[in-house]
Amino acid sequence: MYNYWGFGLHIASEIEFPELLPFEFPNLPDVNISIGITPQILIGEDVINRARVSISPTKYLLKFLNIANYYVTDGNRIIIDPMTGADEKSIRLFLLTNAMPAVLHQRDLIPLHASAIEHEDGVILFCGGSGTGKSTTVAMLQQKGYKLFSDDLCVLKADKSNGQVYAYSSYPSIHLWRDSFEKIGIEIPEDDNKIRPQLPKYARFCHDEFNIKPKLIKRIFILRKLNKNIEVEIKELSSIAAFREIQRNNQHPVQMNSMKKRGIHFDIISKITANTPVYDISRVESRNTITQLVSLVELNFTANGQ
Repeated sequence: MYNYWGFGLHIASEIEFPELLPFEFPNLPDVNISIGITPQILIGEDVINRARVSISPTKYLLKFLNIANYYVTDGNRIIIDPMTGADEKSIRLFLLTNAMPAVLHQRDLIPLHASAIEHEDGVILFCGGSGTGKSTTVAMLQQKGYKLFSDDLCVLKADKSNGQVYAYSSYPSIHLWRDSFEKIGIEIPEDDNKIRPQLPKYARFCHDEFNIKPKLIKRIFILRKLNKNIEVEIKELSSIAAFREIQRNNQHPVQMNSMKKRGIHFDIISKITANTPVYDISRVESRNTITQLVSLVELNFTANGQ
């Protein structure tokens, strides 16, 4: 059995996960990952069936064609049923990106589609849809001396003692498309670092400097690309607009709704927008504006005394 820390949880797994942080913990794990036979279908009045996925408040069944079936129960167990011939990297990747968010939802936590850097005593989150530049932005900030906190997913949890919302990191790597390395000006890794054999997307690992402690959220940037004649434009959002944008960046909203977690999300996001500045950053889609974007973000730190 392999023991890891990831997503703010202690994880015990029958299969090795190079993507996670090896971690010995004294008590029982929060989550067990095993190889086994998954159900063919979920049955019950509270089950929602979609293409290749069935969800209830406490169960989640995903059938990923030619890769594996994943069965998640009660926020503490994942069973993987691999397909014959499926590559191990893809099996692990879809567990991290699909099954683990289901675990988090079942545990009343929020998996936010965000990358993050550490800054002073907290973290700065970068949210946005796929292709908006979250990972590229934090990778360039990392090159400028900032410490990577998490890539693509941050786990949000409210502290009941003080009412504040904290972010937990996911796992110690950042995933970048091949052209992002060229934009940032860093060396492209070997093919062994591809996250899937057929994809030109690579993992850069940072196990040695990975921070597992929860951090307060100091500010949030919502990234978007627009087909308009601007380079980079930034504006602070109202609380209502900020709430809407953060909610839109929940990872796997179908899980949230099917597991009846909307009230929990509403409460946590309301706490964030009441205490955290949220900015919209728009940039032109047709040009490489990552340098201007990062410069504008750093100016925002300085202008606001953080």
